[in-house]
Amino acid sequence: MDDLEVSDNSDGFLPSAVEDHLRARMEQHHIPALGLAVVRGGKPVARAYGTANLEWDVPATTDTAFQLASVTKLLTATLLMLVVEDGTLRLDAPVGKYLPDAPQSWEQVTVRRLTSHTSGLSDDVGSPASVEEAVHAAFEWPLEYEPGSQVRYGLSDYVVLAYLLEAVTGRTFPDLLRERLTEPLGMTSTRFDNAADDGTARVSDVLPRRATIYDVRDDRRQVYAFLFPAWTYAAGGLYSSPADLATWAAALRGGDLLSPASVREMWTPERLRDGSAGPFGVGWIVDQRHGSPAVGHSGGPALADVMHLVDDDLTVAVLTNQQSLRPYLAGEVADLLRSAG
Repeated sequence: MDDLEVSDNSDGFLPSAVEDHLRARMEQHHIPALGLAVVRGGKPVARAYGTANLEWDVPATTDTAFQLASVTKLLTATLLMLVVEDGTLRLDAPVGKYLPDAPQSWEQVTVRRLTSHTSGLSDDVGSPASVEEAVHAAFEWPLEYEPGSQVRYGLSDYVVLAYLLEAVTGRTFPDLLRERLTEPLGMTSTRFDNAADDGTARVSDVLPRRATIYDVRDDRRQVYAFLFPAWTYAAGGLYSSPADLATWAAALRGGDLLSPASVREMWTPERLRDGSAGPFGVGWIVDQRHGSPAVGHSGGPALADVMHLVDDDLTVAVLTNQQSLRPYLAGEVADLLRSAG
């Protein structure tokens, strides 16, 4: 796999209007730090603004690790398609083909339906200690609707997906992600923090260059952290940086990571039983922006926001450490870049 060099925009690839707009939004919404990744025409660019840690006045850089929350699902989908390309999994195979203990009622639950939130699985799995425990809890609950008949966004789909990937590869989900995706691409800031509650304490690994997350409550800025225990990792546990996301997006676009057919598969909406198109492909939300096809995902709700404009060959990812922000900045940046030509 060819190395990709991520530019710092010293050549002026990003119009000044984009940076001016982001700085204004940071002031408006009390965003301490913001990371930006842009890939256009195969060229990856990363930028960072503001302060990653207010207590120590640490500036954000393009290697600062921001919490991705549900944008993790896009990297999980990428990993899944790598395993599909190996021939180890088929998207339209029933989950029971790979998990023999799955109940008979799951015979219409396919791998694809897990990725598109059309499986019918219940999200009521309690507080399990592991992926395996969470999946066996899901086995015990009846399906909430006929698989493929509706869409219900939830956690269990990706918990089962992680367990399935572990079952067919013999690797833990974090190890598999590292071996197949982050290490080959040189994504050194993309990792899990192994966070857990321990009595009255919250413990986690030390993550180099991690941005502290903040929220504003009662006119006070407070530290805020989402807890994603290990059994939720496929759904929301990753941290990553602007530089790493630019590298990943460029590899997707360039065909270095997945075949063009696999990328199109991820960006094709799942058809429901009534023939209508659901909002999800394989992990990705499939939508439109100003009448043109757009795919992506957000998380946190806007700790991370990724949008790819298919016709423009343009990917924008915006990362922040402001928890209560709504996800709209990636779309605004994409609009500015389209206007600039």
